Amino acid sequence: MNRSSTVKIVSVILAAGASSRFNGSKITAKIQNGQSVLGHSIATLNQLSEVANIAAPVVILGAHINDDVMAITANTLRMINPHWQLGLSSSVKQAVTYAIEVKADALLLVLADQVALSVDDYVGLIEAYLQNGKTSCSYYHQDVGVPAIFIADDFTDLLSINGDKGAKTVLKRHAHQHSLNILPMENAQFDIDTPADLALWLDQQ
Repeated sequence: MNRSSTVKIVSVILAAGASSRFNGSKITAKIQNGQSVLGHSIATLNQLSEVANIAAPVVILGAHINDDVMAITANTLRMINPHWQLGLSSSVKQAVTYAIEVKADALLLVLADQVALSVDDYVGLIEAYLQNGKTSCSYYHQDVGVPAIFIADDFTDLLSINGDKGAKTVLKRHAHQHSLNILPMENAQFDIDTPADLALWLDQQ
């Protein structure tokens, strides 16, 4: 990853949602070794920052801010999304605004609840981006998705999305234009939306 020293990549964990299908704060739910959903995501991204020479992660919080969340994020740069009720797009916009402010060349967007993702998964994404400087994303459930690395040229489009939409529209446009690095990423398909998802994940550990 020799180019990573000259390219500024920032990573942002999106964790502001209401998790209404979980009936509570899923980001504080315990998944393995006493670690929480959000704690696992932060730990993985912190490892990535050391391995890949990118900035330590930023976490965007919103609906669930309590003592547990504050403890989990105590050593992490956190941002509060006051507009979390407007849906995922509001957090994406906040992440992009941060990336622009720090003059990043690229933005790695991560969902806090993708509990199976490893440092190696993220490293593969970064290596793909560094090879040709194109927007790079994961592929699972027969579709493109996050985690994904968006280049600075994407920032304007990302700022224009609204509602409970993530960044998939931008990825699909790139795919149609054949300007997207697509990495099959089996681990990205595991996310925690409901208590049943959590129970299934714990059973598999």
